Amino acid sequence: MLVDDRVASIGTANFDNRSFRLNFEISAIFVDQAFAAEVERMLRADLERAQQMQPGDHSARSYWFKLAVRLARLAAPVL
Repeated sequence: MLVDDRVASIGTANFDNRSFRLNFEISAIFVDQAFAAEVERMLRADLERAQQMQPGDHSARSYWFKLAVRLARLAAPVL
């Protein structure tokens, strides 16, 4: 996460209940403009390689992918 070109947060925690309540995940916050600039370059490079999903992209996935997604969902806690 990048905040105001000055603060960067790096870590494994996602903003969901599993990360906050079940998993032992951690993030570090850095207040350093040079480090934040490096994080910004990294995020921009990631966004350049990203592909926007279109309506129907998920339905075009294979049966095995859809099955794996449903099985993975079973492992998520019910809150």
